[in-house]
Amino acid sequence: MTLKQAELSGEIGRRIDDLIYKNYMKLDMDGFFIAPFRSRPFTDDYHYVGVGKVIDAGSLFSAYTGDPKVAERTALLIDGILKTRDADGYIGAFKPEPGAHQNHRNWALHEQEYLLLGLTHHALTAGGANSLRYARELADYVIRTFGRDDKPEEVRTAGLPEAFLLIYKATGDEKYLKFAAEIRHGNSEGEVQCASLLDWKQTFDSGAAHVYVMLARCYAQTELYRQKGLPSLLEMSAYMRHELLRKGGGLNVVGSASDGERFSYTQNGAGMIGESCVTAYLVRWLDSLMRLEGDLRYGDIMERTIYNALLAAQDPEGRKIRYFTPFTGSRVYFDQDGFCCPGNFRRIMAELPQKVYYQRANKTIAVNLYTTSRTTVELDKDLSVTLAQETDYPSSGHVVFRVTPSKEAVFSIMPRIPRWCRNATVSINGREPAAVPNGANPFEIRRQWKAGDTVTLELPMVWRFVKGHRLQEGKAALARGPVVYCLGTAQNEEILKKYPNFNGIVIDPARLGEPEPDRSIRPDGKKVTVQARVEAPGAWSRGAPYVTLTFTEFIDPTGIITYVHLLDLDNAVDDELMEDCFGEQSSS
Repeated sequence: MTLKQAELSGEIGRRIDDLIYKNYMKLDMDGFFIAPFRSRPFTDDYHYVGVGKVIDAGSLFSAYTGDPKVAERTALLIDGILKTRDADGYIGAFKPEPGAHQNHRNWALHEQEYLLLGLTHHALTAGGANSLRYARELADYVIRTFGRDDKPEEVRTAGLPEAFLLIYKATGDEKYLKFAAEIRHGNSEGEVQCASLLDWKQTFDSGAAHVYVMLARCYAQTELYRQKGLPSLLEMSAYMRHELLRKGGGLNVVGSASDGERFSYTQNGAGMIGESCVTAYLVRWLDSLMRLEGDLRYGDIMERTIYNALLAAQDPEGRKIRYFTPFTGSRVYFDQDGFCCPGNFRRIMAELPQKVYYQRANKTIAVNLYTTSRTTVELDKDLSVTLAQETDYPSSGHVVFRVTPSKEAVFSIMPRIPRWCRNATVSINGREPAAVPNGANPFEIRRQWKAGDTVTLELPMVWRFVKGHRLQEGKAALARGPVVYCLGTAQNEEILKKYPNFNGIVIDPARLGEPEPDRSIRPDGKKVTVQARVEAPGAWSRGAPYVTLTFTEFIDPTGIITYVHLLDLDNAVDDELMEDCFGEQSSS
């Protein structure tokens, strides 16, 4: 269920607003995004503007805000791009070549597939009068030219089937569904096995395991499954999920996955880690699986990803975006507003209002993300329910729901109980709180509701040290609720003068403090101090003094260390997400 700007606030709403008004509305649309399509300066294979992703995000931002200035900006961008199109439907920043060979160049088709996606979304969400017509002409152009390419295994694609499935949804034209399902595509050397959606099956040892493209294809297969109903279309999603979440798998502690854009089990945290395209498609794919299977545990991963990897890729000031977000070593912001990751980051942030509430069968409203918000749901032809959520999550786990049905009626509210929470309680209308279990069995409150009813959910956030594996074996990361913490340079300046990069420091979990306010990163942020020992020759026998460190939330842009050594690793716990538990049957 999609929320409007007036219905969403909290940390998620604040971050989306920052992205719209401090980033999207500040972009040089003409100079950076439109001008290359007018002059077509590119001559070699590795050039990409990423304008389709900007249009896609802008279309969703326009619908979300209802702000005429945002809508006008998006419409002007679309108009500027469409003025550069050729009579045969070609849109691109490469000069046309005989036989449309320019589309064989890397990233040329990638540009068009996301233009197609953006134009179609503009028609569907913002009511763009001409957007769907031009999207169809571009789609027809791609079908004509791609079919003549005798080496599709050399062409880089990612959103091609996703775009054609969306235009099929918008038009009902079977040729778009056929193209999405049956066309072989994918750069076999650098990205993914060249195969159709119907035939794609590969493993990570094939050499072409580009995580972003593989997740995009998994997502497209789930969308095609909704049309075809073929179980084989979910096999790669099951494989990907298992390799990410199994013990020793590829998901990292802050909820992303990739090393140098490739799949990796090593848990290396330094360098080109956590590509923002991967983070974006991971959230999108998890959402699709959750809608297919109805398993709210996917939301446990989604919130870890959102509050850490995703939001850490956004400058706290709102203007800059990261291409990679490592969890070891320094992080840098990307020096461009375009190309790939900034566009995919904007797209997934624009989609977050769709990922808070879900409607299930049997008159049930499921709550996936906790953030101050409000939604009205038509549960039946004569029953609507307004559900308002008040919380400062993820600063605390205190959540209050106010329920207003159009009439007294029996229906269900199903809040997700995260697996990190062991002692959740719920109270209805101020009555004695009752314990709520987490895990495979969803928690459902089914009763006769009336206007003014309240539900108070308490999700106690206790500190936990999460064990690392592979390269992080023997160390642990500090977490509280869905938020992972790090050691940053800004609040540990004096310690770093004596112990560069925190070398030789061992954390004493027994001397971890209580959460303290930290407005340096976000309005309701938290930090915590901890006493640590110095591990140096003879230090233990000499009774080395404790030093005081400050952990800040992972979104701290000065963060350089996430995994730390503990005095006793028995105080750490296994990561609750690193178990491929999906597909288990409920016992009740």
